[in-house]
Amino acid sequence: MEFEILVERLKANPLVDGLMLMGSTGKPTQNPYSDRDLLVVLADRPLTITNGTVFCQGVLVDLVFTTRQEIVAQAQVDPGALSWSDPRSIYCNWMPSGTIVLDRSGCLATLRDKVVEGAGPPSFGDGESNSRADKALYNLAQTERMLDSPDQVYQQAIDLRMLYQLANLMVDYFWVRGMPWKGEKDAVRHWQANDSDYLALFMDCCRETSRPERIRLYRRLVEATVEPVGLDWSDRPAFVLSPPADMTRANIDAARAFWQTLLA
Repeated sequence: MEFEILVERLKANPLVDGLMLMGSTGKPTQNPYSDRDLLVVLADRPLTITNGTVFCQGVLVDLVFTTRQEIVAQAQVDPGALSWSDPRSIYCNWMPSGTIVLDRSGCLATLRDKVVEGAGPPSFGDGESNSRADKALYNLAQTERMLDSPDQVYQQAIDLRMLYQLANLMVDYFWVRGMPWKGEKDAVRHWQANDSDYLALFMDCCRETSRPERIRLYRRLVEATVEPVGLDWSDRPAFVLSPPADMTRANIDAARAFWQTLLA
């Protein structure tokens, strides 16, 4: 089945309240290697279905399911009051550039107008930025500690840790700078246009085969990633507060003072 036929069949179903093409779907940036992204707004959700994947003539189609009620509720939320870590902030990425192809109740157009004309985009507060930076610094400290071990299990564990640590840093880079995470391709395009040195460092770290040299590059990468936050572990001890929004400088200092009372 062709993607266009899939869309037409969904449009004809009364259970479907709205449809929106997302990402590069239907845009000049769409190419033969692109997937298709489709938001499906249901009048009601009989099952707890949230996502799906189908293939249209070999092309992968990402389906995101929501309901009319959820879209209406989202339109009542001020985008500026959200954090980029809030799952609802994804609508702030989709709405401005999405193409609405069905909107029976008008809820999609209402939400798009709210996002476009809103008081401001989602943010990433100081506490959350500090929390992400602290986690990156923690991972760095642990990895450097393990590198000194002669145990080959430790060395192989480093290789496994780097798989998720580098993936986390990609998102950290954008969130600590108050920008949304839009995926790897958008990240590469952003770095090519705005921070080519960071992209070169990231790719060097990914490709390096010598563990000591890779960890040296990883340290530079962590420092470059969290640089806007200004947080480092030179003034240890470090403490984590929960939720992440509580990781403000004042609360971190209070945690250190509290620790001293425990040792007194």
